[in-house]
Amino acid sequence: MTDYTHEGGGLRAVASGDDTQGAIWTDLEAPDVQMLEHLSARVGVSLPTREDQDEIEQSSRLYLDGGVPVMTVLLPARSEAGEMEVGPVSFVLLAERLITLRHHAPRPFTSFPGKAARASHGCATPEAVLMGLVEEIIDRLADITEQTGHEIDGVARRIFGPGNMRTEDYRAAMREIGRAEGHVMHLRESLMTMERMLGFLGPVMDGRRAGKPLRGLVKSQYRDARTITEQAGYLQQKITFMLDAALGLINIEQNAIIKIFSVVAVAFLPPTLVASSYGMNFVHMPELEWGFGYPMALGLMVLSAAVPLWFFRRRGWL
Repeated sequence: MTDYTHEGGGLRAVASGDDTQGAIWTDLEAPDVQMLEHLSARVGVSLPTREDQDEIEQSSRLYLDGGVPVMTVLLPARSEAGEMEVGPVSFVLLAERLITLRHHAPRPFTSFPGKAARASHGCATPEAVLMGLVEEIIDRLADITEQTGHEIDGVARRIFGPGNMRTEDYRAAMREIGRAEGHVMHLRESLMTMERMLGFLGPVMDGRRAGKPLRGLVKSQYRDARTITEQAGYLQQKITFMLDAALGLINIEQNAIIKIFSVVAVAFLPPTLVASSYGMNFVHMPELEWGFGYPMALGLMVLSAAVPLWFFRRRGWL
């Protein structure tokens, strides 16, 4: 549990054991049941458990508990292995304090306290801290979306570039496409929950008589989230096109290989027929006693192989 107080126009983390009565933001990371029960009794609101946060119904993620808004969204973060993971984060907006509950480490929760003093609407009230944190989250989602777009463009340049790709290259590209698809799905899921939260938060801000700038910021952040969602949808369509194109190129490579084998098989059929004819054990075969019989058979086999190859090349099949 980390408490933040408003000091010098920004936020200051309160050390353990200090008086936290003046805390304006309490951030809980991976709290246990005892901590939740203790803090719930202290603030007079039932804080959601991990099971409550994992509920998928909107009524379980966005609700009022005795007039106190409790809002849960899904946010992406980097795991220890460097992979993107999505987990629930809850915001409980009390009259005098904002409480956040999370079980992973999204970057905005570590970057925002240092930027709070430069927030567009300050951080003197819980509502201002919440909106500053939401603004930081949406900026982070925009950065992840842009970074994912650059990664997709890099894969597209490799697939559609002038150089030929080998089987290992196609495998690597397919894995990267699958990873990018997972990132975009996580982003769209997170943005969808952010849009729902901001839509729920608008009337709450009106009911709490928050300042007009904060109410306007809710609408502005909602529009930003919608714009990023549209961009993520475009990236998803681009990934689908790249996947189809990569599979089509793989099929073309396979068809080219099969075509080569087919042409070789057809080209060697006439020489095989000639060799089979002169390999028969008949008594009366005049060419067997002829001095030029062997060169003639060889020439006939070469000619019978060259004619089909010439015909295929003239037709553009090679």
